[in-house]
Amino acid sequence: MATRLGTVAFFEIVRAKDAVNARMEHSDWQIFLENLERTPVAERICTHRSDSFIGQAVRSDGHLHLLVGRIGTSELQTVDLDHGHIEDIRLEGNKGTIDTTTVSFLSYGNIIGVLQGKPGSPRASAIQRWLNSCQIADHEIALWPVIANNVWEKLEKASAVHSFEFSYRPSPAIAPPEGEGLSSFVRLGDSRYPDHRITLKIEIPRRDGPGPVARLRGQRRLQGDIQSLMTELGYLDGPTGVDRARALVTLPDGDGEENDEPLDFIKHHITAKCRVEVNSASVRPRYEANIAAITQVARDKQADLQAAVSAH
Repeated sequence: MATRLGTVAFFEIVRAKDAVNARMEHSDWQIFLENLERTPVAERICTHRSDSFIGQAVRSDGHLHLLVGRIGTSELQTVDLDHGHIEDIRLEGNKGTIDTTTVSFLSYGNIIGVLQGKPGSPRASAIQRWLNSCQIADHEIALWPVIANNVWEKLEKASAVHSFEFSYRPSPAIAPPEGEGLSSFVRLGDSRYPDHRITLKIEIPRRDGPGPVARLRGQRRLQGDIQSLMTELGYLDGPTGVDRARALVTLPDGDGEENDEPLDFIKHHITAKCRVEVNSASVRPRYEANIAAITQVARDKQADLQAAVSAH
């Protein structure tokens, strides 16, 4: 029996291009997965830059789940521990290697639980792109991290975003986030300072700074950059990833007044470490161990998850 440690991260499926009303009515994602079972292979492959991804619907405990894999291009090797011989793995036919991420759709709130197989397995951005390539909905979707204490909703409703502080350690095993803005800074830091702890703070001056129009433009741009970067949060937290992600925003209260409030994305993102036990001698598919881990964490975190997305 082999045991590995993993992190289950939760994301909410939302409308990608509706900042006013991003949340959707709950959908029966089992229908999408049932259709995916009948989808030809060629239509289940999505290529982005130099990477290709493929998805497959799989059954476990009476429900359909999703595997999204990054098709590998590197050669794999094995070692004979008795004799110390290193040998290449030679695959027969039209077969290749793949690094997979397991995705389970919860029965409420358009939430998915995600568990990577390896650090190089597809992350939220790749899963989001693949889902859109398969037209999971009649509009473009985005994956938002499920963050407790209404942190994500507060960022959406903020009338102003004054600052953002972000601290992380580059990891060669984890590709930097895609996109522009803050993501560009992170990619540059990864390549330029791979052995450092990097802290980035962006602040919009309240006094002696730009005029009101320029300030508003800068705040909206920063707000969008934070949203984009935080979609990668589930795979970046931990000892080799992000250890600080905080913003200071202005929010209206119930009396029509506005107050400044700090938002802490790391503290309130709903994730959980888990143990995944795989029996190499078992005939059961290995992904079932991942599904069991996601299901258990979702059960343990159900109250927090429902509260975070206002689902019941």
